[in-house]
Amino acid sequence: MLRILKGTTLAVAALSSAGAVYELLAEAGDAERYPVPGLSVDIDGLSLHITCLGQGSPTVIVDAGLGGTSRDWVLVQARLAAQTRVCAYDRAGMGHSDPGPEPRSPARISDELRRLLKSAGVPGPYVLLAHSLSGKSARLFAAAHPEDVAGMVLVDTRSEKIDSAKPPEETEAFAAALKRQAMLLTLARKLGLVRLLGSILTDEPRLPPGVATEMALLQTQPQSLRATIAEGLARSLDDAALNGASLGAIPLVVIAAGDSMASIPGWAEAQAELAALSREGRLVVAEGSSHLVQIDQPEIVIDAVLSVLDVARKGE
Repeated sequence: MLRILKGTTLAVAALSSAGAVYELLAEAGDAERYPVPGLSVDIDGLSLHITCLGQGSPTVIVDAGLGGTSRDWVLVQARLAAQTRVCAYDRAGMGHSDPGPEPRSPARISDELRRLLKSAGVPGPYVLLAHSLSGKSARLFAAAHPEDVAGMVLVDTRSEKIDSAKPPEETEAFAAALKRQAMLLTLARKLGLVRLLGSILTDEPRLPPGVATEMALLQTQPQSLRATIAEGLARSLDDAALNGASLGAIPLVVIAAGDSMASIPGWAEAQAELAALSREGRLVVAEGSSHLVQIDQPEIVIDAVLSVLDVARKGE
């Protein structure tokens, strides 16, 4: 038994060392393997990454959910760019953007987006396309700058009503889970497992394997993991400002994932309430879709954005 244990320990150590060497060698070629699109824009010393495709107005501004990057929209952005200008960006700390000051609250993120668009020379009006947690910062953006927002599409976005209904122990468990996940992903990244199993980790068969691996690598950078924790911990800081804030008559489509509707208590009611924030709002359910509707069923997202663009252009 002792000989078996010793042999097993040596084998694990050897594999771990081999994985670490594999990761270090592979990282050296990432700049060539995954060239960075778009440009980096300085906003008061903070460099944020943005990629714009296409021409036309209104411009669609795309933001990913918690832990996501601009690459989350790979199946959507190029197809929408055939109809108008589409800009996807990485929030501070995520993807190719520098880490930003804390707390990483929705209000701070909204303000940074505003300054990014101004510095990058991306004029309004905008159609805001937001996934998951970024729906909060998108709504704050619309509340602060209604004259610049021509429409909005919220993809399975988080509502303050969901967060307010959670008991303190669930909030504490969520924080602990975020930190535990970061530790496990950090280890997996150091051992080369994220690179080796990237397409499996993302669990999205519609994505080309190279893109899935790139997404996994971007999401497991040390700065990205820190930013994900910071955003998760600060996700409810501005809920009071969001509670009941109307979107007026902004053209709005709320897309709810079928999986979320079926598995998260109160999600269906919260999504209906989000759609009712605008007099021009409507709810679409992506039946059979996971939380990542833009990857599982990109056609639903594309159709929703095009419908909002059509209404916005008629109102110009």
